[in-house]
Amino acid sequence: MRRLALLVMAIGLIASACSSTVLELEVGTCFDDPETFDEVEDVPIVQCEDPHDNEVMANHDLTGSDYPGQEQTENRASQICYDSFADYVGIAYEESIYDIGWFFPTSESWAAGDREVICFGYQVDFEKITGSINGIGE
Repeated sequence: MRRLALLVMAIGLIASACSSTVLELEVGTCFDDPETFDEVEDVPIVQCEDPHDNEVMANHDLTGSDYPGQEQTENRASQICYDSFADYVGIAYEESIYDIGWFFPTSESWAAGDREVICFGYQVDFEKITGSINGIGE
């Protein structure tokens, strides 16, 4: 895969009026980049018709009782998001102007019950997106 963003998720504790904890992101939600991608707790939610950085394309719960480790969790997240891309965007990842990013559980959030991988798309040149990328075919 030619371009992937490594993003790590931690459990979010408080949501403000214009942001949402990462664990509350649903497919189709648009959001701007957080201040840092080290351990993300919440992100600024944006209406999709307004310029925004990212759009959630898929949510998937991982299985297992023991944390598989960061590398394996990231690899699973990468594959899940890649596999979800064409169905959501309407074109193969390799042909698209959009890239894939993901949030995935850390060992700490896993211990607290977090199993969710959240896949999102963003424009490869980091320009803002206006409108949804769902079925856009670009």
